[in-house]
Amino acid sequence: MFPWEVGFLRYLWLTRVLRRRIRVYSDPEAATRELGYSSAYLDHYRPDRRVQWTMFLLASIPDCPKDSLLVIGPRYEPEILMARGLGWDEAGIRGLDIFSYSPVIDVGDMHALPYADESFSSIICSWTLSYSARPDVAAKEMVRVLRAGGYLVVSIQKVPDGYEESLSEVLRGNERIQTLSQLDELYSGLTRVAGFEPEVPPGGEGHTLAAYWKVTARAG
Repeated sequence: MFPWEVGFLRYLWLTRVLRRRIRVYSDPEAATRELGYSSAYLDHYRPDRRVQWTMFLLASIPDCPKDSLLVIGPRYEPEILMARGLGWDEAGIRGLDIFSYSPVIDVGDMHALPYADESFSSIICSWTLSYSARPDVAAKEMVRVLRAGGYLVVSIQKVPDGYEESLSEVLRGNERIQTLSQLDELYSGLTRVAGFEPEVPPGGEGHTLAAYWKVTARAG
């Protein structure tokens, strides 16, 4: 059984059987949109390779610390469960989403992360920037809570020209963040150590995937 399947079963058990209330971040900044969409999708499980891509890229970095990890937008805990299996310290793993049923997923806004500066050695942000109307603000918050020498892995949706977006409050056209060059501009204070930007097949969609390192001050 895969981590994303386990996560969904945990969701059903905790919310349907044990009747755990789903916590909602009901007063986000204007940059976070489509709360109803996210809430509805809690009932429709869709396994997605994006969970694997970000986690496996992070885990493949030889000197990546495994003492602490922040996962932005985990929904059903799959990245959290995978991180435990890959050796991250369970006590140091946190998730953040605008909806949560899990004791390890905090409810909040990625544009105003509820964590102190340099709280995490690693951060994963899968797809979530595609839903932001202010990705520049979200990016600054991720950099703020990332420790010096830590790693950030970002995956974003890449769509073809003429793509009809079903969500009303997301960036479109050239403003939509979906290329490595756009990510490099957002995270200009970090050093990119890996990046993948495949072509989008006709009528389909893809992902741009990047890993960044927060560089410490260097002598000389």
